[in-house]
Amino acid sequence: MIIKYYGCRGSIPAPGPKTLKYGGNTTCVSVEVGGEFIIFDAGSGLRLLGNSMLAREFGKGKGKGTFFFTHVHWDHIHGFPFFIPAYITGNRFSFWGQPALNLSLETILSMQQQYQNFPVLFEEMPAEMDFHQVEDGVAIRVGDVKVMARRLNHPGGVLSYSVEGDGKKFVFATDVEHYSRLDDRLAGLADGADLLTYDAQYTPNEYLSHIGWGHSTWEEGIKVAQAAGVKTLHLTHHDPDHEDALLEQKILKPAREKFDDVELAREDWEFTL
Repeated sequence: MIIKYYGCRGSIPAPGPKTLKYGGNTTCVSVEVGGEFIIFDAGSGLRLLGNSMLAREFGKGKGKGTFFFTHVHWDHIHGFPFFIPAYITGNRFSFWGQPALNLSLETILSMQQQYQNFPVLFEEMPAEMDFHQVEDGVAIRVGDVKVMARRLNHPGGVLSYSVEGDGKKFVFATDVEHYSRLDDRLAGLADGADLLTYDAQYTPNEYLSHIGWGHSTWEEGIKVAQAAGVKTLHLTHHDPDHEDALLEQKILKPAREKFDDVELAREDWEFTL
């Protein structure tokens, strides 16, 4: 299972000299497993992923990929209009997600490409695209790969996903809030995972003034990882105001004092489970 981060920032892109190490692009992660190409979310990092895909079969109009959306807040979809493989005839993409405010995922993606916002309509992109609704706790098969989603706590709703294939398990849980107790749904989803990538937008002190905003902390990520027997924990969805030095001092350093194998997710990091 090959995983690569193309965007690890939350809320809005945050480019600049003080965010170079961990990156300024918003959420996008690719997973290659069992011969399948899976993409989680379409933040601004999707533009970089799309450009890299042009050297593969996607550049020839012969690619096949699957998108899974955690939710449709802007920082998780605003990269899609710049996703070049969708402009190439012959490429095929399946989209999985959930409705928001009675609007389908397809409608929401289409709305952000109305002419008031963007010069190319979603419907004018020539790649083949089909849409499917995710059901909470119901397994999805992508070839020989098993994907499971659980609905968690975030304004408007959010899905966290597990991916199992080639004997490995990856769990992606961004934009999730823990409230007053450990979320058994997430702990169950992450049970025995090789890697959990978890939202840690706030420090524990910052969280106290952001209750209800839909994000979490490194402390809660460790609680989930320990309860679920997770081997490795990556912290993501970095706050746009958190510079590299702050991430290392206020999040990574204290997290390493309580969990052996924890890292900050960083843009352009590719690794194999």
